Amino acid sequence: MSIMVKRNAVALAALLAAAPLAAHAQQQPSALPRPIEGQALQELDAWSVSALSRANGALPADLWSRSDPAFLAVLFDRLPANFDSPATLALARRVLFSGGEAPRGDAQAAARKRFEALGRMGAADELGQMAAGSRSALADPLIAQYAAQAELARGRRQEACARGRAANVGEQAPPFLLRLRAFCAAAAGDRAAADLALELASAQNAADAWYTGAVAAAAGAPGARPPAARYDNSLTAQLSLAGNLRPGPNPLNNASTMALLALARADNAPQPQRAQAAWTAFRRGALTAQETRTILAATPAEITSALPPAATALRQVSAGPGSLEAATAIAGLLRAATTPADFYAAARFFKDDIAALQSAPDQAAALQFARAALITGDAALAQRLLASARQGGVDEAALAPLDAALSILSGARGEQATIAMKRRIDAAGSSLARAAARDVAIMAALGAPVDGQVQAFLLANPPQGGARAESGAMLALAAASERGASGEGALLAAAAAGEAGPARLDAESIERILRALRSLGLNDDARRIAIEALLAGAPG
Repeated sequence: MSIMVKRNAVALAALLAAAPLAAHAQQQPSALPRPIEGQALQELDAWSVSALSRANGALPADLWSRSDPAFLAVLFDRLPANFDSPATLALARRVLFSGGEAPRGDAQAAARKRFEALGRMGAADELGQMAAGSRSALADPLIAQYAAQAELARGRRQEACARGRAANVGEQAPPFLLRLRAFCAAAAGDRAAADLALELASAQNAADAWYTGAVAAAAGAPGARPPAARYDNSLTAQLSLAGNLRPGPNPLNNASTMALLALARADNAPQPQRAQAAWTAFRRGALTAQETRTILAATPAEITSALPPAATALRQVSAGPGSLEAATAIAGLLRAATTPADFYAAARFFKDDIAALQSAPDQAAALQFARAALITGDAALAQRLLASARQGGVDEAALAPLDAALSILSGARGEQATIAMKRRIDAAGSSLARAAARDVAIMAALGAPVDGQVQAFLLANPPQGGARAESGAMLALAAASERGASGEGALLAAAAAGEAGPARLDAESIERILRALRSLGLNDDARRIAIEALLAGAPG
């Protein structure tokens, strides 16, 4: 061992010994959530730990038993950080939140990738819960990093610092953990320990002028020209907040979902960036509607520019709940949505407000309100709003895809499902026959019985438009489906659909994905994907 390596090892050991003492003086009782499998806490590992109970939709414990861990590591890496499809995001999260038996073989690399995928998606609350439930997982330095980032995103500095200290890093800590320890020491008032951590990072060729300036500011000794705030990850976000760093132009352009979450949950975050971060984090599934609503409602009244459109709409809705003005504001937000994720976010955010509306400002708004109820899964509200839209004179051709989606949401089976397909055909007429054929093919893929009349219609009107799903992912999906590899198959379905989801796909690709999911027993997920595809309409 070289003299320099020995010196760094001694310095790292000294930092590790000092950090707990500095943090102990400010340590508060832990507020970590109790893992679901509390009775078996000591036995849980990086695979069996879960953020979802079986009663609440977790996949069976054998979800990975028929999969190769090396392939799973590649597959976890293929999952996008941001989904424009709420249905495929929900599917991916359901799988990643489910605990089960580890796949056979060396599965540690894949376990790390599981936690990394959760971190990229910004699932901080669930990742933090899972990390708290598995001591063996936290011994892995990479998993400890993801867990620390999750705690930073949740605004739990002391827990994040504990995660960093507990990581088994050996003689050379990753740069992130050294920077985390510098932040923890600075926040605890130990500038010497903070400087030591940064020196160790520099010795590993990981020096960064921004972190040096930000740590100094967080320690209460900002330089003459402190750096601009950065929000690219949850550590830079918390350093920026602790150092009262001012944001520069377009500060959220490269922000991770974890960073957005940290900013949204910080009462001292700058406005309007906090409101923007809250809405984007909500759109990405990292915040609940209620928490997002609370954050947006707390935006000072004098802040009127650069707010997310939902914040402006919320002010109008709050001023007159159930009024025509409220209906107009919500309809405008729904109409402006350019992706299924945008529409779903607006629909979910204003779901209760839509249910309380007395009337719609126009026919287009009535149609949007019915779509909103369908995409959020409220069959009773959707049925009422569809009836209201019909009474308002909305064209039957425009209502037909919504009727088809309602039949799926309501769980139509057998002859009832066949009748729903025929109603979809009859409402289309000759001019929209191919769009209807796409919808009928989707309904058939969900198990609706296809009689001769429906077969003849599909033969005469082949669906057109849309892109093919990625062929490699589709071939792998077929293989996973044959093996009954439910976790792998579900993630392959999400990967095959891509970031944009089923809205961009052609009818054949959607049909193959739906049939594969149904063969794996993922019927609810298949229905959500089908409804999203129906409501998005046929792509050009």
